[in-house]
Amino acid sequence: MASSSGPRWRLACDACDASAWIGATAHGFDAWCEACQASQVLPAAPGDATRCARCGTLLATAPRFVELWGMLQHLDAVLAAWAGDATPLATLLPERPVFLTDLTPPPAHAGDPEPLRAQLAALARGDWAAVIAAIAVANPLATVARAIAHERMGDGPAAIAAWNGVLAAGEDERARLARGSLLARAGRFAEARADLERAGGSFAARWSRAALLITTAVAARGSMPDRETLDRARDEAGAPSAYWSDPTVGRLLWTLLVARVGRSTRVSEGFRALLRTAEAQLEHESFWDRSLVLVGWVRVGAPDEAARVAQPLAIGEVQRLAREPALAGEPLADVARDLVLARAAIDAGEPERARAALARSLARADLQRFRLPCARCGRGTIGVDEVLEASADEG
Repeated sequence: MASSSGPRWRLACDACDASAWIGATAHGFDAWCEACQASQVLPAAPGDATRCARCGTLLATAPRFVELWGMLQHLDAVLAAWAGDATPLATLLPERPVFLTDLTPPPAHAGDPEPLRAQLAALARGDWAAVIAAIAVANPLATVARAIAHERMGDGPAAIAAWNGVLAAGEDERARLARGSLLARAGRFAEARADLERAGGSFAARWSRAALLITTAVAARGSMPDRETLDRARDEAGAPSAYWSDPTVGRLLWTLLVARVGRSTRVSEGFRALLRTAEAQLEHESFWDRSLVLVGWVRVGAPDEAARVAQPLAIGEVQRLAREPALAGEPLADVARDLVLARAAIDAGEPERARAALARSLARADLQRFRLPCARCGRGTIGVDEVLEASADEG
């Protein structure tokens, strides 16, 4: 029997015998409509325009309803920031280290002495204290292990001292990267630059060199780096990643300048102009990038700028939610109605009223458990009961 081309999900109700599968089979694709909850067999995986034979709702290749509560949370966090409270949205944003390093535990080798093997095993399992307390072994790997453990425990000076020992034994790009990043975080920029220039061509090394260019320029000027510095940093960092948690020059620059301006109740016109220029340096228009900008404007005390960013961001999130198949069905008709009320309030520039409209949907226990009301029994909820990963000879 031929293998399926992806995972299969079994959906089941917790109060009746309603169940269904979503996923490829040996002969086609098992589909399930999130609106009317009808199962159907297709000759192939649904495409962008494949609709339910019963109700006409778009069909998906995987359960989408499990994302509904998270999407509602994202929208509510945007509205909260628009209303002046950036904390919920800031909590959702990824933490992007300014300077990257490589703290991967080195593997033990055949013939390594037992104390060293024990020390490396402790490092691999995250027992930092045991690594530091281990019997000293005259081996560069032991010094690397101690350096990593010290950094994991937040002891930067001890980690720097340990990397000093590694480099005293011979040139090492990983040690240069690690020590350079630690020195940069400590504000010892000239020393950091000397290390990072010899840290090799890995992404972490290239990014850390780019970050150092931006960080030192902002620290020295108190404002935007000049065009030449920005261009050098972008060349060093390479093509900017659109992935939500990756660092980019624009994301770093915005974060540094917002911190430079600081929290206030009202931003000055000079700082407002500075941040508008920095906003234009962001490479992407993703939800995460616009949210980063929104949080920044709230923190520096510019509610009008925050509203400028928040309103289209909130509308985009409402539109994404409105396209979700589950909201086209009767079981979640009340959520769809709440969303319509929220959209009207957003269009009117009233984020507090929009949040109030969403409060009932956000409080739903079924959505919080990543489940839907069961259309068959009306008592239970349907959720993912089992996931089968693709494998050979799967039927």
